[in-house]
Amino acid sequence: MAGQLPAATRHFYRFLGLHSFLIGLFPFFIPVFLWRHGYTPGEISAFIATTGMGFILTLWLWDRAHKTLPLNFIIAASFLIEATLLASVFMIEQPWFLIIFALINGAYNCFFWITQRALFFETLNETDTGKKFGNFQVVVVIIIKTGVLFGGLLLDKAGYLSVFLLSAMIGFLGMLSFFLFSGSMQLPASLRKESPLSFSELLHFRDKYRSRPVFLLDGPFLFLESYFWMISLFLLAHESFWKLGVLVVLLGLSFSLLFYLIKNRIDQMPAQRIYALAVAGYCISWLMRATVDNQLGLGWLFTTLILVTFCTSFFRLAFNKRFFDLAKQTSAHRYLFLKSYYSQAFIVLSFGIAAVALQTSASLDPGFLHISYIIAAILTPIYFIYRQPGR
Repeated sequence: MAGQLPAATRHFYRFLGLHSFLIGLFPFFIPVFLWRHGYTPGEISAFIATTGMGFILTLWLWDRAHKTLPLNFIIAASFLIEATLLASVFMIEQPWFLIIFALINGAYNCFFWITQRALFFETLNETDTGKKFGNFQVVVVIIIKTGVLFGGLLLDKAGYLSVFLLSAMIGFLGMLSFFLFSGSMQLPASLRKESPLSFSELLHFRDKYRSRPVFLLDGPFLFLESYFWMISLFLLAHESFWKLGVLVVLLGLSFSLLFYLIKNRIDQMPAQRIYALAVAGYCISWLMRATVDNQLGLGWLFTTLILVTFCTSFFRLAFNKRFFDLAKQTSAHRYLFLKSYYSQAFIVLSFGIAAVALQTSASLDPGFLHISYIIAAILTPIYFIYRQPGR
Protein backbone atom coordinates (compact mmCIF):
# COMPACT_ATOMS: atom_id res chain seq x y z
CA MET A 1 0.00 0.00 0.00
CA ALA A 2 1.11 3.54 -0.69
CA GLY A 3 1.10 4.40 3.02
CA GLN A 4 3.62 1.64 3.66
CA LEU A 5 6.13 2.90 1.11
CA PRO A 6 9.35 4.43 2.43
CA ALA A 7 9.23 8.22 2.76
CA ALA A 8 11.81 8.71 -0.04
CA THR A 9 9.64 6.67 -2.44
CA ARG A 10 6.46 8.54 -1.49
CA HIS A 11 8.12 11.92 -1.97
CA PHE A 12 9.55 10.78 -5.31
CA TYR A 13 6.25 9.58 -6.77
CA ARG A 14 4.30 12.62 -5.57
CA PHE A 15 6.92 14.95 -7.07
CA LEU A 16 7.03 12.86 -10.26
CA GLY A 17 3.25 12.62 -10.63
CA LEU A 18 2.53 16.32 -10.18
CA HIS A 19 5.28 17.49 -12.51
CA SER A 20 4.54 14.82 -15.13
CA PHE A 21 0.96 16.04 -15.40
CA LEU A 22 2.11 19.67 -15.57
CA ILE A 23 4.63 18.78 -18.30
CA GLY A 24 1.85 17.11 -20.28
CA LEU A 25 -0.38 20.18 -20.02
CA PHE A 26 2.06 22.52 -21.77
CA PRO A 27 5.87 22.01 -21.73
CA PHE A 28 5.33 18.85 -23.81
CA PHE A 29 3.82 21.08 -26.53
CA ILE A 30 6.58 23.72 -26.54
CA PRO A 31 8.21 22.63 -29.84
CA VAL A 32 4.89 22.52 -31.72
CA PHE A 33 3.69 25.70 -29.96
CA LEU A 34 6.75 27.53 -31.28
CA TRP A 35 6.25 25.96 -34.69
CA ARG A 36 2.58 27.03 -34.76
CA HIS A 37 3.63 30.60 -33.92
CA GLY A 38 5.89 30.80 -36.94
CA TYR A 39 9.32 30.19 -35.48
CA THR A 40 11.76 28.79 -38.04
CA PRO A 41 13.86 25.61 -37.70
CA GLY A 42 16.91 27.80 -37.02
CA GLU A 43 15.09 29.70 -34.26
CA ILE A 44 13.85 26.48 -32.69
CA SER A 45 17.41 25.11 -32.78
CA ALA A 46 18.61 28.33 -31.11
CA PHE A 47 15.88 27.89 -28.51
CA ILE A 48 17.15 24.36 -27.76
CA ALA A 49 20.76 25.54 -27.50
CA THR A 50 19.76 28.36 -25.14
CA THR A 51 17.68 25.90 -23.09
CA GLY A 52 20.84 23.83 -22.65
CA MET A 53 22.72 26.91 -21.47
CA GLY A 54 19.94 27.72 -19.00
CA PHE A 55 20.16 24.15 -17.68
CA ILE A 56 23.94 24.37 -17.15
CA LEU A 57 23.76 27.73 -15.35
CA THR A 58 20.93 26.50 -13.11
CA LEU A 59 22.70 23.21 -12.36
CA TRP A 60 25.72 25.19 -11.15
CA LEU A 61 23.39 27.00 -8.71
CA TRP A 62 21.46 23.83 -7.75
CA ASP A 63 24.72 22.03 -6.95
CA ARG A 64 25.48 24.70 -4.36
CA ALA A 65 22.02 25.64 -3.07
CA HIS A 66 20.88 22.08 -2.28
CA LYS A 67 23.52 21.72 0.46
CA THR A 68 21.73 24.20 2.72
CA LEU A 69 18.12 24.43 1.48
CA PRO A 70 15.52 21.91 2.69
CA LEU A 71 14.07 19.66 0.00
CA ASN A 72 10.67 21.37 0.47
CA PHE A 73 12.18 24.64 -0.75
CA ILE A 74 13.86 23.00 -3.73
CA ILE A 75 10.56 21.38 -4.75
CA ALA A 76 8.74 24.68 -4.22
CA ALA A 77 11.29 26.35 -6.49
CA SER A 78 10.58 23.77 -9.22
CA PHE A 79 6.86 24.66 -9.16
CA LEU A 80 7.58 28.40 -9.11
CA ILE A 81 9.96 28.12 -12.08
CA GLU A 82 7.35 26.11 -14.00
CA ALA A 83 4.76 28.83 -13.30
CA THR A 84 7.26 31.49 -14.44
CA LEU A 85 7.86 29.51 -17.65
CA LEU A 86 4.15 29.46 -18.41
CA ALA A 87 3.69 33.13 -17.49
CA SER A 88 6.50 34.15 -19.86
CA VAL A 89 4.45 32.83 -22.81
CA PHE A 90 2.22 35.91 -22.51
CA MET A 91 5.23 37.95 -23.69
CA ILE A 92 5.53 36.01 -26.95
CA GLU A 93 5.25 39.16 -29.05
CA GLN A 94 8.37 40.70 -27.47
CA PRO A 95 11.61 40.52 -29.51
CA TRP A 96 13.57 39.02 -26.60
CA PHE A 97 10.90 36.42 -25.79
CA LEU A 98 12.67 33.38 -27.26
CA ILE A 99 15.87 33.87 -25.25
CA ILE A 100 14.07 34.46 -21.92
CA PHE A 101 11.65 31.60 -22.56
CA ALA A 102 14.54 29.24 -23.38
CA LEU A 103 16.59 30.17 -20.31
CA ILE A 104 13.59 29.65 -18.01
CA ASN A 105 12.84 26.38 -19.81
CA GLY A 106 16.41 25.24 -19.11
CA ALA A 107 16.06 26.24 -15.45
CA TYR A 108 12.81 24.28 -15.15
CA ASN A 109 14.32 21.23 -16.87
CA CYS A 110 17.20 21.33 -14.42
CA PHE A 111 15.10 21.64 -11.28
CA PHE A 112 12.76 18.89 -12.45
CA TRP A 113 15.27 16.36 -13.79
CA ILE A 114 18.05 16.84 -11.22
CA THR A 115 15.67 16.77 -8.25
CA GLN A 116 13.82 13.82 -9.73
CA ARG A 117 17.03 11.85 -10.32
CA ALA A 118 18.29 12.61 -6.82
CA LEU A 119 15.02 11.32 -5.31
CA PHE A 120 14.84 8.31 -7.65
CA PHE A 121 18.43 7.32 -6.95
CA GLU A 122 17.61 6.98 -3.25
CA THR A 123 14.87 4.41 -4.00
CA LEU A 124 17.28 2.00 -5.74
CA ASN A 125 19.16 -1.02 -4.51
CA GLU A 126 21.68 -3.21 -6.33
CA THR A 127 19.22 -5.66 -7.93
CA ASP A 128 16.12 -3.78 -9.06
CA THR A 129 17.30 -0.77 -11.09
CA GLY A 130 15.62 -1.94 -14.30
CA LYS A 131 12.31 -2.78 -12.64
CA LYS A 132 12.16 0.48 -10.70
CA PHE A 133 13.09 2.57 -13.72
CA GLY A 134 10.46 0.65 -15.68
CA ASN A 135 7.86 1.42 -13.01
CA PHE A 136 8.95 5.04 -13.11
CA GLN A 137 8.66 5.10 -16.91
CA VAL A 138 5.19 3.53 -16.87
CA VAL A 139 4.00 6.09 -14.30
CA VAL A 140 5.44 8.93 -16.39
CA VAL A 141 3.79 7.62 -19.58
CA ILE A 142 0.36 7.33 -17.96
CA ILE A 143 0.42 10.69 -16.20
CA ILE A 144 2.09 12.70 -18.98
CA LYS A 145 -0.29 11.25 -21.57
CA THR A 146 -3.25 12.23 -19.38
CA GLY A 147 -1.84 15.74 -19.16
CA VAL A 148 -1.22 15.79 -22.92
CA LEU A 149 -4.83 14.83 -23.59
CA PHE A 150 -6.12 17.67 -21.40
CA GLY A 151 -3.48 20.11 -22.64
CA GLY A 152 -4.14 19.44 -26.31
CA LEU A 153 -7.90 19.78 -25.84
CA LEU A 154 -7.58 23.01 -23.88
CA LEU A 155 -5.07 24.58 -26.29
CA ASP A 156 -7.31 23.88 -29.29
CA LYS A 157 -10.72 24.54 -27.74
CA ALA A 158 -10.21 27.06 -24.93
CA GLY A 159 -6.85 28.74 -25.60
CA TYR A 160 -3.61 29.09 -23.72
CA LEU A 161 -5.05 31.04 -20.76
CA SER A 162 -7.03 27.98 -19.65
CA VAL A 163 -3.85 25.86 -19.65
CA PHE A 164 -2.01 28.51 -17.65
CA LEU A 165 -4.74 28.79 -15.01
CA LEU A 166 -5.09 25.01 -14.58
CA SER A 167 -1.31 24.57 -14.37
CA ALA A 168 -0.98 27.41 -11.84
CA MET A 169 -3.68 25.90 -9.63
CA ILE A 170 -2.15 22.40 -9.72
CA GLY A 171 1.34 23.79 -9.12
CA PHE A 172 0.19 25.84 -6.13
CA LEU A 173 -1.67 22.90 -4.55
CA GLY A 174 1.27 20.59 -5.24
CA MET A 175 3.73 22.99 -3.68
CA LEU A 176 1.46 23.40 -0.67
CA SER A 177 1.23 19.63 -0.19
CA PHE A 178 4.99 19.35 0.25
CA PHE A 179 4.88 21.88 3.08
CA LEU A 180 1.70 20.74 4.84
CA PHE A 181 1.96 16.95 4.58
CA SER A 182 5.66 16.14 4.36
CA GLY A 183 7.20 17.68 7.45
CA SER A 184 10.82 18.77 7.20
CA MET A 185 12.33 17.14 4.11
CA GLN A 186 16.03 16.88 3.34
CA LEU A 187 17.99 15.53 0.43
CA PRO A 188 20.21 12.54 1.29
CA ALA A 189 23.06 13.40 3.66
CA SER A 190 25.57 11.83 1.26
CA LEU A 191 24.49 14.28 -1.44
CA ARG A 192 24.50 17.34 0.83
CA LYS A 193 28.00 16.56 2.12
CA GLU A 194 29.58 16.29 -1.33
CA SER A 195 31.54 19.27 -2.57
CA PRO A 196 30.23 20.89 -5.77
CA LEU A 197 31.70 19.67 -9.03
CA SER A 198 34.62 21.86 -10.07
CA PHE A 199 35.41 22.90 -13.63
CA SER A 200 38.65 20.93 -13.44
CA GLU A 201 36.79 17.78 -12.39
CA LEU A 202 34.37 18.23 -15.26
CA LEU A 203 37.11 18.86 -17.80
CA HIS A 204 39.24 15.87 -16.78
CA PHE A 205 36.47 13.36 -16.25
CA ARG A 206 37.31 9.94 -17.72
CA ASP A 207 36.30 6.44 -16.74
CA LYS A 208 36.76 2.89 -18.00
CA TYR A 209 33.07 2.67 -18.97
CA ARG A 210 33.46 5.26 -21.77
CA SER A 211 30.79 7.39 -20.16
CA ARG A 212 31.93 10.76 -21.48
CA PRO A 213 31.37 10.23 -25.24
CA VAL A 214 28.02 8.59 -24.52
CA PHE A 215 26.97 11.49 -22.30
CA LEU A 216 27.89 13.92 -25.07
CA LEU A 217 25.88 11.96 -27.63
CA ASP A 218 22.79 11.47 -25.51
CA GLY A 219 21.86 15.12 -25.00
CA PRO A 220 21.20 16.00 -28.66
CA PHE A 221 19.40 12.69 -29.16
CA LEU A 222 16.97 13.49 -26.35
CA PHE A 223 16.06 16.83 -27.94
CA LEU A 224 15.85 15.35 -31.40
CA GLU A 225 13.29 12.91 -29.95
CA SER A 226 11.32 15.44 -27.94
CA TYR A 227 11.41 18.44 -30.31
CA PHE A 228 11.89 17.65 -33.99
CA TRP A 229 10.22 14.24 -33.84
CA MET A 230 7.32 15.91 -32.01
CA ILE A 231 7.05 18.42 -34.85
CA SER A 232 6.94 15.49 -37.29
CA LEU A 233 4.01 14.01 -35.34
CA PHE A 234 2.35 17.43 -35.22
CA LEU A 235 2.50 17.65 -39.00
CA LEU A 236 0.99 14.16 -39.26
CA ALA A 237 -1.80 15.35 -36.92
CA HIS A 238 -2.55 18.24 -39.33
CA GLU A 239 -1.09 20.79 -36.87
CA SER A 240 -3.81 20.19 -34.28
CA PHE A 241 -2.85 20.12 -30.59
CA TRP A 242 -5.89 17.98 -29.82
CA LYS A 243 -5.16 15.44 -32.57
CA LEU A 244 -1.50 15.34 -31.54
CA GLY A 245 -2.58 14.63 -27.96
CA VAL A 246 -4.85 11.79 -29.07
CA LEU A 247 -2.11 10.35 -31.31
CA VAL A 248 0.46 10.42 -28.49
CA VAL A 249 -1.99 8.79 -26.05
CA LEU A 250 -2.86 6.02 -28.53
CA LEU A 251 0.82 5.32 -29.13
CA GLY A 252 1.47 5.21 -25.40
CA LEU A 253 -1.38 2.79 -24.75
CA SER A 254 -0.42 0.57 -27.67
CA PHE A 255 2.97 -0.48 -26.32
CA SER A 256 2.29 -0.23 -22.57
CA LEU A 257 1.35 -3.88 -21.96
CA LEU A 258 4.37 -5.32 -23.77
CA PHE A 259 6.66 -2.79 -22.13
CA TYR A 260 5.18 -3.59 -18.69
CA LEU A 261 6.05 -7.26 -19.14
CA ILE A 262 9.62 -6.48 -20.24
CA LYS A 263 10.44 -4.05 -17.42
CA ASN A 264 9.54 -6.65 -14.78
CA ARG A 265 12.09 -9.09 -16.24
CA ILE A 266 14.96 -6.90 -17.40
CA ASP A 267 16.96 -7.24 -14.15
CA GLN A 268 17.11 -11.02 -14.64
CA MET A 269 18.00 -10.90 -18.36
CA PRO A 270 21.59 -10.96 -19.74
CA ALA A 271 22.55 -7.31 -19.36
CA GLN A 272 24.86 -6.93 -22.36
CA ARG A 273 22.59 -8.83 -24.73
CA ILE A 274 19.56 -6.77 -23.74
CA TYR A 275 21.50 -3.51 -24.02
CA ALA A 276 22.84 -4.45 -27.48
CA LEU A 277 19.34 -5.39 -28.63
CA ALA A 278 17.97 -2.08 -27.32
CA VAL A 279 20.65 -0.04 -29.14
CA ALA A 280 19.99 -1.95 -32.38
CA GLY A 281 16.25 -1.30 -32.02
CA TYR A 282 16.91 2.38 -31.32
CA CYS A 283 18.98 2.61 -34.50
CA ILE A 284 16.17 1.00 -36.49
CA SER A 285 13.67 3.41 -34.91
CA TRP A 286 15.54 6.38 -36.44
CA LEU A 287 15.49 4.73 -39.85
CA MET A 288 11.75 4.16 -39.46
CA ARG A 289 11.27 7.82 -38.53
CA ALA A 290 12.87 8.74 -41.84
CA THR A 291 10.15 6.82 -43.72
CA VAL A 292 7.19 8.43 -41.97
CA ASP A 293 5.03 10.82 -43.99
CA ASN A 294 1.40 11.35 -44.99
CA GLN A 295 1.82 9.15 -48.07
CA LEU A 296 1.90 5.97 -45.99
CA GLY A 297 -1.30 3.97 -45.57
CA LEU A 298 -3.01 4.53 -42.22
CA GLY A 299 -2.43 0.97 -40.97
CA TRP A 300 1.26 0.91 -41.89
CA LEU A 301 1.75 4.45 -40.56
CA PHE A 302 0.28 3.61 -37.15
CA THR A 303 2.24 0.34 -36.96
CA THR A 304 5.46 2.23 -37.73
CA LEU A 305 4.72 4.82 -35.07
CA ILE A 306 4.03 2.11 -32.47
CA LEU A 307 7.33 0.38 -33.31
CA VAL A 308 9.21 3.69 -33.07
CA THR A 309 7.62 4.39 -29.67
CA PHE A 310 8.38 0.93 -28.34
CA CYS A 311 11.99 0.81 -29.60
CA THR A 312 12.70 4.25 -28.14
CA SER A 313 11.17 3.39 -24.75
CA PHE A 314 12.91 0.02 -24.62
CA PHE A 315 16.23 1.70 -25.36
CA ARG A 316 15.63 4.32 -22.65
CA LEU A 317 14.87 1.51 -20.19
CA ALA A 318 18.06 -0.42 -21.01
CA PHE A 319 20.23 2.72 -21.21
CA ASN A 320 19.00 4.16 -17.93
CA LYS A 321 19.36 0.83 -16.16
CA ARG A 322 23.03 0.83 -17.18
CA PHE A 323 23.40 4.50 -16.27
CA PHE A 324 21.95 4.15 -12.75
CA ASP A 325 23.79 0.86 -12.15
CA LEU A 326 27.05 2.64 -12.96
CA ALA A 327 26.11 5.55 -10.73
CA LYS A 328 25.58 3.09 -7.88
CA GLN A 329 29.00 1.52 -8.44
CA THR A 330 30.98 4.70 -9.09
CA SER A 331 30.44 8.21 -7.72
CA ALA A 332 26.68 8.12 -7.06
CA HIS A 333 25.11 11.59 -7.42
CA ARG A 334 28.29 13.08 -8.92
CA TYR A 335 27.91 10.66 -11.83
CA LEU A 336 24.37 11.99 -12.38
CA PHE A 337 25.63 15.57 -12.41
CA LEU A 338 28.48 14.75 -14.78
CA LYS A 339 26.01 13.27 -17.25
CA SER A 340 23.86 16.40 -17.15
CA TYR A 341 26.77 18.81 -17.62
CA TYR A 342 28.20 16.89 -20.59
CA SER A 343 24.85 16.24 -22.27
CA GLN A 344 23.72 19.85 -21.93
CA ALA A 345 27.07 21.23 -23.10
CA PHE A 346 26.85 19.22 -26.32
CA ILE A 347 23.21 20.30 -26.75
CA VAL A 348 24.44 23.92 -26.68
CA LEU A 349 27.17 23.16 -29.23
CA SER A 350 25.26 20.91 -31.64
CA PHE A 351 22.03 22.88 -31.77
CA GLY A 352 23.97 26.15 -31.81
CA ILE A 353 25.66 24.93 -34.99
CA ALA A 354 22.28 23.81 -36.36
CA ALA A 355 20.81 27.25 -35.61
CA VAL A 356 23.55 28.92 -37.68
CA ALA A 357 23.23 26.38 -40.50
CA LEU A 358 19.43 26.77 -40.65
CA GLN A 359 19.21 30.54 -40.23
CA THR A 360 18.16 31.07 -43.87
CA SER A 361 15.49 28.34 -43.76
CA ALA A 362 12.01 29.81 -43.28
CA SER A 363 10.15 26.50 -43.20
CA LEU A 364 10.76 22.99 -41.97
CA ASP A 365 11.64 20.92 -45.03
CA PRO A 366 10.56 17.27 -44.55
CA GLY A 367 13.77 16.35 -46.33
CA PHE A 368 15.75 18.06 -43.56
CA LEU A 369 13.94 15.97 -40.94
CA HIS A 370 14.52 12.74 -42.86
CA ILE A 371 18.22 13.50 -43.25
CA SER A 372 18.46 14.34 -39.53
CA TYR A 373 16.90 11.00 -38.63
CA ILE A 374 19.25 9.10 -40.96
CA ILE A 375 22.25 10.88 -39.41
CA ALA A 376 20.91 9.91 -35.97
CA ALA A 377 20.68 6.27 -37.12
CA ILE A 378 24.30 6.42 -38.31
CA LEU A 379 25.47 7.84 -34.95
CA THR A 380 23.37 5.54 -32.74
CA PRO A 381 25.95 2.66 -32.76
CA ILE A 382 28.21 4.90 -30.63
CA TYR A 383 25.99 3.81 -27.73
CA PHE A 384 27.51 0.31 -28.09
CA ILE A 385 30.76 1.55 -26.53
CA TYR A 386 29.04 2.21 -23.17
CA ARG A 387 30.38 -0.57 -20.97
CA GLN A 388 28.34 -2.43 -18.39
CA PRO A 389 29.25 -2.19 -14.71
CA GLY A 390 31.47 -4.87 -13.23
CA ARG A 391 29.98 -7.65 -11.22
